[in-house]
Amino acid sequence: MRVNVTRKAYGDTTILRDFTLEVADRERVALTGPSGIGKSTLLRIIAGLDADFEGQVTGAGRIAVAFQEPTLLPWRSVRDNLTIATGCTAPEADTLLSAVELPHTADRFPGTLSLGQARRISLARAFAAQPDTLLLDEPFTSLDHEVSARMQDLLSALLEARPIRLILVTHEPAEAQRIADRVILLPATTA
Repeated sequence: MRVNVTRKAYGDTTILRDFTLEVADRERVALTGPSGIGKSTLLRIIAGLDADFEGQVTGAGRIAVAFQEPTLLPWRSVRDNLTIATGCTAPEADTLLSAVELPHTADRFPGTLSLGQARRISLARAFAAQPDTLLLDEPFTSLDHEVSARMQDLLSALLEARPIRLILVTHEPAEAQRIADRVILLPATTA
């Protein structure tokens, strides 16, 4: 996969300029840097959710995203949030819910979940999509240290079992080192 952003701006403010990223199959890349530098914007560009930039993204294949805020359908059960959004079967959804240690939530609705549980459901849904490229934007934020460590282990195990490339946005250096093959500090741009 290759990402080339010649320029991305919001009004007169340039967020990304002359940025190129190549990610091999099965490679795990962590993007770090201060808030407001363009990490989440870059994920939105790769995901095809932001087409207002100069440049191109090629070779990403099927993409799944887990954003900072879980985007679950509040009027559907947790299991339905996995099956409807991705086309996976109910047994596949239940297996992934068990993998994220939330099998008991399958018939519950998102409004009854804690933010940490919703983030874990979002991660399960991303894997249910069977992506070629997985984009994660601060997926372990708001999880306590023990749960975060277990979810990082789970992520590593799921990635080992599937030929997926990963781009992870994180502010946590230890998290980046633990999960990624390569850590990239996004450079500041000048307008």
